[in-house]
Amino acid sequence: MSISFMPYVHNTTDNLWTIAPGCDTDDDRFDINMCNSNALDVLEALGFPDMSVSDVPVPIEDFLERTTRALRGSIDRPSPAREVRTSRTDYGMAIIIGSRAEGYVQKRLHQLAVMARESRAKGATHIGWN
Repeated sequence: MSISFMPYVHNTTDNLWTIAPGCDTDDDRFDINMCNSNALDVLEALGFPDMSVSDVPVPIEDFLERTTRALRGSIDRPSPAREVRTSRTDYGMAIIIGSRAEGYVQKRLHQLAVMARESRAKGATHIGWN
């Protein structure tokens, strides 16, 4: 399973959320996707612990402030590397959690900040994830 971060515009008249115009392409710059485990670590760094789905997208200025704060707070303290882990359930299924390099969380925070800035330039007002 995975979580995608995307830029939105809120139509207040119809109370409808849509992908921002110009951001609704197949371009990966506007759809940042990561596995649940990694996304939860990124969300925690942003100050959204235990929030794997955004019920209402976050205002883009707030999102940018959070990415900036998280990146500044991690200067000279990159997220640790992780080895591949395997967990077995009681009913025989194996869950494999992939590895990641040192600084992975900061790399993804930077990608999200760039996406939010580029999306704002195209008219996005919010960032949401699901």
